[in-house]
Amino acid sequence: MMGTLPTLFLILVFFPHGLQSCGVNMSSGELGQYVLALISCCEDTTNLMSNKRSTKGINLGTLLSSKLGREIKSIEMHKHPLTTYYQVALAVLALCKQGYAIQKGDIKIFAQAVMNNDLSYGGQFSVDTGAMAAMAFNCLQDSYKPTNTIEIALKKLTMQIFCAKHDCGTIGNIYSTGLAMQALIANCQFIPFPVWNCSNTQEKVEEKIQKGAFSNSEMASQILPPLLGKTYLQAGQEGCAGVMETQSKAEMSNDRMIAVVYTVTNATFCRNSCNHSVHLTVTKGISLFQIMEKAKEKNPDYFRFEYEKTSLGFFITSIAGVPSKAQKWTYWQFLNGMKPIPVGVEQYRPSNGEHIIAKLTKY
Repeated sequence: MMGTLPTLFLILVFFPHGLQSCGVNMSSGELGQYVLALISCCEDTTNLMSNKRSTKGINLGTLLSSKLGREIKSIEMHKHPLTTYYQVALAVLALCKQGYAIQKGDIKIFAQAVMNNDLSYGGQFSVDTGAMAAMAFNCLQDSYKPTNTIEIALKKLTMQIFCAKHDCGTIGNIYSTGLAMQALIANCQFIPFPVWNCSNTQEKVEEKIQKGAFSNSEMASQILPPLLGKTYLQAGQEGCAGVMETQSKAEMSNDRMIAVVYTVTNATFCRNSCNHSVHLTVTKGISLFQIMEKAKEKNPDYFRFEYEKTSLGFFITSIAGVPSKAQKWTYWQFLNGMKPIPVGVEQYRPSNGEHIIAKLTKY
């Protein structure tokens, strides 16, 4: 199983005409997906060269913004986009990940469509569309103030996705489950993982994978990130230098070094900027506790921690100044992707490519 979003996004359907037309002939959603793939591979989407003879690149953000503008104008005038709300959500997410400004009025129109239940088709909520929209609004939270409109739309979408979960574990249908899992992971402050995964969603997906349900490359690109505890929101320029440095070091000393990602998430009581990640190259066989020490050295603001020695080993009492509190029924849980690690941080030794998550969790 691949462990980085740049690798995962290479599985996305690659549009053969993409480099030739540089997105001009793509719809808003196709271009949004293409931009996300390029961002994930640490490419500069503001200066894309269409061929070797070009002296000036094309700004895909400008192009995508123009396409989104036409979609929003159609919603405003005709009560529906030129394409679909799924494509609109993809475009918004891609522009947000580029750090490209989106007009507040456009965001309000999109949010109002959510409140009007326009993301439903034939009277039935579209899980795929809602999940993509939920990730887009999640991305916008830190950039647009006040966030009331975004937060209301985001809460509604998250609840609609959760209510689409079946007893067998799928959310919507099996092919919408991947995006739904991503949306719920990203917005776990509203519905935590133990609640929405109570019907063994991940186990159902793994069962279907073995039966070949996700042989289509685009479907595979949607289901792989959540199986690694990741979402499309984690694609972006942030960490690209660290990824390349990690890969380079791992190649130089492949026998002795491993690459891991360590993330701290405080979504239980946090509203914005709840997740912080660091890419590390460490000696094979070291403990998770030692990896936490190295993360702290890199960025003490996000990764400092405190612990107590007990008869069962080290017990983490605080990370980034956020304590676990018995009176609030919280503790710091450690996961490998989406699965809790089976031993303490002192005993656990991550393998190459693992994504370790320290998550403030309610019990």
